[in-house]
Amino acid sequence: MISYEEALKIITGQAGAPKVQQVPLMQALGKIAAEDVTSPMQVPSFRNSAMDGFAVCALQLASANEQSPVTLKIQTAIAAGDVASAGHTETAAQIMTGAIVPEPYDAIVPVEMVIVNGDTVTFTRPARTGDHVRFPGEDVTKSQSVLRRGEAITPETIMLLSSLGITEVATTHTPKLHILSTGNEITDNYATPLQGAQIYNSNAPYLLAVAEQQGLEAQYEGIVRDDPALFESKIAAIKEPAILISTGAVSKGVWDFIPESLKNMGATIHFHRVNIRPGKPVLFAMLPNGSFYFGLPGNPISAAIGFTFFVMPLVRALQGLSDAPPLMATLENNFTKKGDFRQFLKASVWLDETGSLRATVSDGQESFKISPMAANNAWVVLEKGKTSVKAGERVSIVLYAALKTTGFSKDKTLCQAA
Repeated sequence: MISYEEALKIITGQAGAPKVQQVPLMQALGKIAAEDVTSPMQVPSFRNSAMDGFAVCALQLASANEQSPVTLKIQTAIAAGDVASAGHTETAAQIMTGAIVPEPYDAIVPVEMVIVNGDTVTFTRPARTGDHVRFPGEDVTKSQSVLRRGEAITPETIMLLSSLGITEVATTHTPKLHILSTGNEITDNYATPLQGAQIYNSNAPYLLAVAEQQGLEAQYEGIVRDDPALFESKIAAIKEPAILISTGAVSKGVWDFIPESLKNMGATIHFHRVNIRPGKPVLFAMLPNGSFYFGLPGNPISAAIGFTFFVMPLVRALQGLSDAPPLMATLENNFTKKGDFRQFLKASVWLDETGSLRATVSDGQESFKISPMAANNAWVVLEKGKTSVKAGERVSIVLYAALKTTGFSKDKTLCQAA
C-alpha cells in the first residue's frame, strides 16, 4: 500500500505533455486555454456615446447656467450603427448610446438634462470635455493579453473574446470519460421498487454530474454484473484512448474481479490500495491502447473521494495544470482519527463575520452515508501522521460546493470522533 503523495506522483507522471486542439469559442466553456491570446484590435474601436443625449463641443457650453442658458441647433440625429459625418462646432447632435461621436463633438449631455424645442436644444449647465464619451481602447488595447495559457474559459471570457471577433481558441484536450458500475445488486431502474437485495445506483449519476460540473465529456456505459468476461468485453469495446472509471469490485473479496481482469487484458496496474480513508482500495492502471483506468471503491463516499482526489489530478495534469494549494480554515470542533492514514472528512465550511473561513467536521463520516455529504460542502483533509485536531486549529479544506452563509454551524451536530 502506497501513500497518497506517491499515488499522485504516479498519476501525474502518466499524463505526459498536454495535447492541444482548436475549439470553436462557443464550445470552449470550461476548457483550459493552451495558448496565450492577445487582442487583435482595440475596444471600443471608435469614440462612442455612453448615454442617450446630445453630442456637443464642451467649449460652447462653458457659460451655460439656469440664468443664462445656451441654445444650439440640432444638426442631426445619430443612432447606433450610423456612420456619422462631421458636425459643426456651434451645433449639437442628438445621439444614442453606443453611437459614434463624430468630430468636432467632445462631450455628451444626457437627454434628461436638456430642454428640446423643435430643432433646438437648450443647456442650463456646462459640460466638460470627455463627459459620457467612451474612447477607443478604453476597455481593451490592441495586443493586450485577454487570455493566458492555463486559464479556464468562462462565460465572461467568451463575452470578452466575442467582443474582439475571436471565434476559436486553442485548448488542452482531455480524453472522454467512460463511467461504468459493477455489481449484481445495482439497478438503474429508479421507477421500479427495489426487489430483494437490490440498491439503486447512486455512483454513476454522481460521477456523470460532477464530470459535467467540471466541464468534462462523459458517457455512461451502464452496469456490468459480477462477471469478468462481461467486464473485459465492455472495456475492450472502448477503442479510443479515454479515462475509464468503474465503481466497485476492486477490494479483496471473492467477487472483486477487476484487478485480475485488467491483468488478463494486458493492463499495467500502477497501484492498488492507497493509505487513505475512505477509499483505500482505489486502483490506477494503464490499458494497452493508452487509456487511463481508475477502479474506485463501490461505497458512494469512496467513489466521490476517488474522483476528486485521484481522477481530477489526472485531468489537471492532462491540461497542463498543477494542483492548486489547499484552502485553510479554522476548525470549530475536535476530531480524532482511528489510524495513521490520510483522511477525507465531510465538513461544512463558511465565511464568518470577519471574512475568515471556518469549518465544522460533521457527523456521519462512514463511507456509505450520502446524506451528510449532501448536507455539507467540503472535505477537511487530515494528513497521515496527524491523528487528531482540536477546535481552533487550522486545517486544509477542499470545497465541492458553494460556501455556506455566516454562522452555518450553529444548528449543526458537532462530531468529536469517528
